[in-house]
Amino acid sequence: MHLFVCQAQTMVWYQRFMPPDAKELGAIAHGPKLLAQVEGVTVGLRSIVAYTSGLELAVVVVAKGVHADALRRQYTAPAITDPETGRRRPGETHGRPLRLRALEDSVLQPIRHRDGQGYENSEMQQREYLFELMPLPDTEDLPLIAEWPEIGLGPVTTHLKLPPPAVLAAAIIPLP
Repeated sequence: MHLFVCQAQTMVWYQRFMPPDAKELGAIAHGPKLLAQVEGVTVGLRSIVAYTSGLELAVVVVAKGVHADALRRQYTAPAITDPETGRRRPGETHGRPLRLRALEDSVLQPIRHRDGQGYENSEMQQREYLFELMPLPDTEDLPLIAEWPEIGLGPVTTHLKLPPPAVLAAAIIPLP
């Protein structure tokens, strides 16, 4: 997975690099959509791409003010002194990233975190994530729960409507 960042703009975009044996380009299943917005924190869905193996969800989090400081703390830690060498080295981070879950049959299903990159300036912090939901859902209804209590975002549920499963599967573009 590679991330392209254009620093002149604040655009961050994921591009999936498929393995040499990839058999498909995928199909757009949904997006963009605002998933959550509370004071100082916004979570947005950039896109959902369907593959025969499942869905990939590109999500962005933007935090401002004290929420940006809290987000920054999730990915940074103070330097520590190595007891053997006496040299300072970066500290370990123990923060938690955004949690995104899918709701199926009223049971919370974790969506495995795939990748994350960040962007910041003096006023905000932005993190980009790519989540994977496998296998390809056999429903049109996809409730998502986004939460990150460490930065001030409690659980927020957004109900997405995907194309009918047969239509979505038929729209996946194969490679020759």
